[in-house]
Amino acid sequence: MSFLVLLETELVRTSAVGATTDWVEGVRAVHAARPAPESPGDPGDVTLCGTGTGRMRRDPYRAPGADAPWYPPEWSTRVCPYCDRAVRA
Repeated sequence: MSFLVLLETELVRTSAVGATTDWVEGVRAVHAARPAPESPGDPGDVTLCGTGTGRMRRDPYRAPGADAPWYPPEWSTRVCPYCDRAVRA
């Protein structure tokens, strides 16, 4: 079965100078979700760990082969352990 990769984002403070604070969007966690039955390009309502997908951003990554991880390698330290376990099961 194929899974969609979703990024749970958060705002990360990059600097604070005087009254100005700069923020960027960072990644809190990488989740997996099954495609929505009515629209295979979109995720279902919840990830494999049960987190709602409404505020998550889809990552276009697709594993290039059977031995490749389901998530983008650059986010390996942010992978949700519950989604990872469900994908591997």
